[in-house]
Amino acid sequence: MTSTQTREPTKPRANARIDPRIRDRRIEVQRAAGRRRLRVLLVVMCVVSALGAAYLVVTSPVLDVDRVEVRGVHHLTVAEVRSAARIRHHRALLFVDLGAVARRIERLPWVERVRVRREWPGTVRVDVTEYTPVAFVRGPRAVALIAPNGRVVGSAAAPPLGAVEVRGVRRAPDVGEILAPADAADVVAQLSPALATRVVAIDVTGGGLALDIAGNGEIRLGDASNLAAKSDSALAVLGHLGATHYTYIDVSIPQRPVSF
Repeated sequence: MTSTQTREPTKPRANARIDPRIRDRRIEVQRAAGRRRLRVLLVVMCVVSALGAAYLVVTSPVLDVDRVEVRGVHHLTVAEVRSAARIRHHRALLFVDLGAVARRIERLPWVERVRVRREWPGTVRVDVTEYTPVAFVRGPRAVALIAPNGRVVGSAAAPPLGAVEVRGVRRAPDVGEILAPADAADVVAQLSPALATRVVAIDVTGGGLALDIAGNGEIRLGDASNLAAKSDSALAVLGHLGATHYTYIDVSIPQRPVSF
């Protein structure tokens, strides 16, 4: 009877020699990986150090808000603009939200537009452009001053030079409110100069817009659309009438004016 002998798998010899070229390649790969890790670590440390240094610089007293400089105000005061801006002194200048500051200042009725910018090392510069009133409404004790967009920007004891009166308003609007109708304020500025110089007031009594003409009747415009054509039409009728008195000229449809 023949016995079968089972061979055991051959184990690698512990002291088998590695090819020197393979060993050198492994060592070089390990060294390269170590150098990469070291470079990454150095870069991270440099970035963190730079950011830390930058933060310390921008938050240092050298670069904080020392002054809020306001220019361009005439009706407003510097104190009113600074109060609306709400910029804390000694805050880091870089972290001041200039857009938010501008929006807060623009809520002041007199402000038409504002520009806010940083001036290093420690100044916030605010340049304000105020509205010029173009119309007014008489009230019991003062006149309401109205900007071209219909916004009431302030009040005064007497009408400003060059502003036109708006008549027929039920109640003089308060500061910050909008005239109704708002487009009545800027009508005269859109007329031909030859017609604009004759206007003494804008009447909104009838729901539409009418021009009170010095020494004569009124010119009914209807709404505030197509004012250039309506202005030309009114001038043509006035030229035709000459010195003849009229009660009204209706140019709400400029192609078909009517006079009475």
